[in-house]
Amino acid sequence: MVCTEHLRAFLMVHFAEAKSHGLGERIFYFSTGLGHQAVMIFFVLSGYFVGGSVAGAYQAGKWSWLQYAIRRLSRLWLVLIPALLLTWIWDLAGRSLAGEGYSGAFHDLYSSGPSIQAPADLRPITLLGNGIFLQTILVAPFGTNGPLWSLANEFWYYLLFPLFWGAFKGVTLLPKLISATLAVAIMIWLPHGVLCGGLIWLLGYGAYLAGQYSVSRRICGHPFWLAATGALAVASLVASKTSLPLGSNLAIGGAFALFIAGLANRRSAPHAYACMAAAMGETSYTLYLAHFPFLAFIFFTLFRGSQFQPDLSGFARFFGILLIALTYVLVIWWCFERNTDRVRRRLEMTFSLRSQSSVS
Repeated sequence: MVCTEHLRAFLMVHFAEAKSHGLGERIFYFSTGLGHQAVMIFFVLSGYFVGGSVAGAYQAGKWSWLQYAIRRLSRLWLVLIPALLLTWIWDLAGRSLAGEGYSGAFHDLYSSGPSIQAPADLRPITLLGNGIFLQTILVAPFGTNGPLWSLANEFWYYLLFPLFWGAFKGVTLLPKLISATLAVAIMIWLPHGVLCGGLIWLLGYGAYLAGQYSVSRRICGHPFWLAATGALAVASLVASKTSLPLGSNLAIGGAFALFIAGLANRRSAPHAYACMAAAMGETSYTLYLAHFPFLAFIFFTLFRGSQFQPDLSGFARFFGILLIALTYVLVIWWCFERNTDRVRRRLEMTFSLRSQSSVS
């Protein structure tokens, strides 16, 4: 959803400038205009999966900060580091060929990418800041890779949530005090916008909690619940194109948390759906981090401000470039993200062996 919004913003004229405003064009512009909403949905999913795993480990008495750090950082850095390097390569090459795009000359046209006030920032300090999840906090997102903003949110939610668990559910007093102090200090330091996104992330954890009790499982597993909350989730996306409160970030997060609670309590899923979900989930992180600098290079260097009508020719270009971008992303995924579990197991084994040798 994020990728198609950026691609459409680059390639197609604004809806108001389209020669035809028929049903097909309206559906196309709506369905390719939900990138920000998709990030809110992802926050909910992250709260469900990551928050749920943290709570489960604490409740089972198996919590380990070392294991958690290995799992989260191997997941994040194995894609982030190559994505940052590729951003640097694409942006340097593009800036030498079409510097005006990287200086923000086309921002008003594309409504995306670098702007005159915030041109592509390729300084080493910005690269380092993005590598340790400080974008939008102390530095700008690196180069043209604006989507990196949400990764900083994710990292700090990953850190804050187990700190609060340790503060309230820890066994001994000193670790509880340390956890509470760190959590409060981080919350004071983080920008207001990051903290607001954390509320949406916590809604995902609420969806996880709904699956922990028999009463809520029965309610959320009922077909009526799934139908009603699914309709509510769709309605929130439609309302997001208006000024209605149902379309706010928090409302979208709440609607999808309710819907996800229902999906998670289904006893089975169609095989085709399960296969599609698994395939899309495997590559979504790489797609999110890698697509924008690649698209920016194409449009800044080859199109230089040219945009197209949503007609047969425009749609052919849209889906052709989308296919090229997805192929590019799949190559990156094959080189890096698909090896996440292997790298994680290797790190766990290495640190386990070192701890054993230090004990002995």
